[in-house]
Amino acid sequence: MKRGLLLSILGALTIGLLHAQEARETAFPRATYPDYVVFLPQSEIDSVYYSHNTSIIPVVFRVNKYDLVPNRQLDSIVQVLHRIQVDPAVRIACVWIGGSASPEGPKAWNYRLGEYRSQALARYLAKEAGFPRDQMEVVNLWEDWYSFEVALENGAQIPHKEEVMKILRTEPDNERRKRKIMALDKGYTWHRIIRDVFPPFRNARMAIVCYEQPRDLPAEPQLLPLCDGIPAPRPVQPAAVNPVSVAEPRKWHLAVKTNLLFLAAATANAGVEVELWPHGTLDIPVWYSPYDITPTRKLRLLATQPELRWWPGQVMQGHFIGLHTHVVGFNVAVNDKGRYQDPNHALWGMGLSYGYALSWGKQKQWGVEFNIGVGFAEYDYDVYQNRKDGQLFRSGSDFYWGVTRAGISLSYKWAFPRKK
Repeated sequence: MKRGLLLSILGALTIGLLHAQEARETAFPRATYPDYVVFLPQSEIDSVYYSHNTSIIPVVFRVNKYDLVPNRQLDSIVQVLHRIQVDPAVRIACVWIGGSASPEGPKAWNYRLGEYRSQALARYLAKEAGFPRDQMEVVNLWEDWYSFEVALENGAQIPHKEEVMKILRTEPDNERRKRKIMALDKGYTWHRIIRDVFPPFRNARMAIVCYEQPRDLPAEPQLLPLCDGIPAPRPVQPAAVNPVSVAEPRKWHLAVKTNLLFLAAATANAGVEVELWPHGTLDIPVWYSPYDITPTRKLRLLATQPELRWWPGQVMQGHFIGLHTHVVGFNVAVNDKGRYQDPNHALWGMGLSYGYALSWGKQKQWGVEFNIGVGFAEYDYDVYQNRKDGQLFRSGSDFYWGVTRAGISLSYKWAFPRKK
């Protein structure tokens, strides 16, 4: 009798606990999801970064990279997103995505990294989880000084920590921050920061922002607003992070230019450079010299030298390497011995070059470019007596190895939004 009563009580308690657990999961579905699934009241949807910063999951990239490599973390995110989309107790307001770069690189390239990384994660979730792009809030966080400051406040150890924190609190300009930290001990502290503190900031971070919808409510269709007002995160001192709000559209670049070295040699020239892909451009210069310097001195050229260029950072800014080819028609007389003219076969060849480009102006629209290249040229020629109506007295061909490209070029650039 007592044993039966005890079993009945235990059974009732077990059933009660199961019902309580079911009720808890029904009332609080957040308990069954990871922390980066954030449940907020409708009035607080735009506060996901401020109130849940520690729950925002980062997807870390390699240094200077923005390509996503499939891994278990991404697989888990996709599975959670699939699960939420079919959960009747949960309504997704949006998926918040922010891309960032660690602060050590050039600021223009860091801006592009933040853009590329956020967009890479957005594309991945749209493809693998089938989540609509119009329900994603994609933000370019740029250089992540805010997380750096938070890491120091939470115990990260670096040399000259107090001096570094003082610089972060008192210097709002990011470029001056870098110079001041590097000047502390000839760059040692800065390199320790790059090695030990910055790697986690090379990321695209995300949160799945949800409303709660208890299962016991009538399952009526609801049109819930998207969280289209989520701003980029700001540190305690807003000037410290210089955030960019919603990521601006990708742009492609076009430039017109002239080579000052050829102008100095009385050779008119103009060129155009156009962006073909994020790190590649095509540069096409044309040179034309119709001049007779004197009746017996001529420098007549018509030439072009197309070059494909690869830029490790932003196109038309910084270092580049190029592969060029050249085609030249010529009629040249520089002494009394003869006038050299190309027959039907013009000079041609190929080469490799290196260069560096600088920009200035309010929109960085003006630029100057330095480049030098080496390669080969093959050409045929006819030699005429260097006088009026001079007779042809020799023909030949030759092969040249050496400098094939050189320039100091002035350019003007435009940036146009890409069509989606």
